Amino acid sequence: MSSIQSMRKGLIILGILLLIPLRLFANPFPRTSYEALGQRNMRPYPSDVLFVLIDQSVNFDNTIRSKALELVSDWIADGRAVEVYAFSSAVPGRYTMRITGGRIDDTPTDYFIDNLRRSDREMFNVMHARQKTLAKRVILNSMLQAFNGSRSEIHHTDIVRTVREISDYIHRYPAGTKSVFLVSDMLENSQVASFYYNNRIRAIAPDRELAAVAAKNMIGDFGGNVKVYILGLGYYTVDRTKPQSENYLDSDRISNIANFWYKYFTRSRTVVMEIGKPMMFGALR
Repeated sequence: MSSIQSMRKGLIILGILLLIPLRLFANPFPRTSYEALGQRNMRPYPSDVLFVLIDQSVNFDNTIRSKALELVSDWIADGRAVEVYAFSSAVPGRYTMRITGGRIDDTPTDYFIDNLRRSDREMFNVMHARQKTLAKRVILNSMLQAFNGSRSEIHHTDIVRTVREISDYIHRYPAGTKSVFLVSDMLENSQVASFYYNNRIRAIAPDRELAAVAAKNMIGDFGGNVKVYILGLGYYTVDRTKPQSENYLDSDRISNIANFWYKYFTRSRTVVMEIGKPMMFGALR
């Protein structure tokens, strides 16, 4: 698929969701057909899980939003699980919050189907045909809710603290393969660390910043079997009230910030798959 086709697909998904009132879809995740029949033990753990973390301190444009929706939509498949979170800073109303999460229905085996009573088999077939579609709607709509809750006037972003705290949960999560998809400009601005000076993004020294973060015990531990993807690093909103020189984030500063996060996540025992600066070109695998 070409980049133009990919962008068009993402914009179509975004456009459809914008036409749907948010109140139509409750964030509770639709139960799997196995759970509805009391057969959850037949599928105890998901094969793969994706954790989507959306930074609400950044008011992303439709290009980034549609790309995020497209990537997650393409990742969804039978037997997988997705959890969607919003975060920004450690202030009331802006804490890290789980919006939704659940599992996509597994493809049933012939053995499972053949051993169901006729009434249960009919019920299972009806629910199984709908569950994936309903689940996808809840996931994408929850992401859209997170994006719509973004506020550019939030001046602090606790990315490090958010990642550090959620790493323990992800480490313990029972799944064969785990992935983290961060949609953020990755411009840390908190008491832990700040990539700003006098309201401008500074040229950081990655190793020095990492040492300072480590000294505050803010390095996570994901367990070694987690893949990390980042969309939006260095995303920069032009402020017409500022001089042109301040509306430009040069490649050196972007590279240093990307280098910091690569080293941070590597030290947190993950595999960094792609860092989009700001756009990702690969898929979530």
